[in-house]
Amino acid sequence: MQWALLAASLLAALWTGVHAIIGGRECAAPLARDQQLPDAVRETTLLCWHLVTGCLGLMAVFLFAGARGSAEMALAGTSMAAVMAATGLLMPPLRRVKYGLLPQGWLFVPVAALGAWGLWGG
Repeated sequence: MQWALLAASLLAALWTGVHAIIGGRECAAPLARDQQLPDAVRETTLLCWHLVTGCLGLMAVFLFAGARGSAEMALAGTSMAAVMAATGLLMPPLRRVKYGLLPQGWLFVPVAALGAWGLWGG
């Protein structure tokens, strides 16, 4: 068992749960109730939220498979974490909002770092 990849997998699973539970309560549920938005905007955004939930879950699964010996799966999960981190860190400055409003990118930095450590350092 590769411990850095296992830690990355467990952290990714935690963020999946945070996204599903807290994000569901704070973001998805109010969005679903918002009748002011056009249907296409509301429903497309909700679909994207659910797609992210699935991607986060897959990231955790891929990293777990990596911890059990699959370098390809470890690379896939680490790449997903790196993309999530990069996107999450770039969006706030591009949108001119503070990281306090959109802190999510920082959550994936340790996942990507642990994944990279497991792949190339450990």
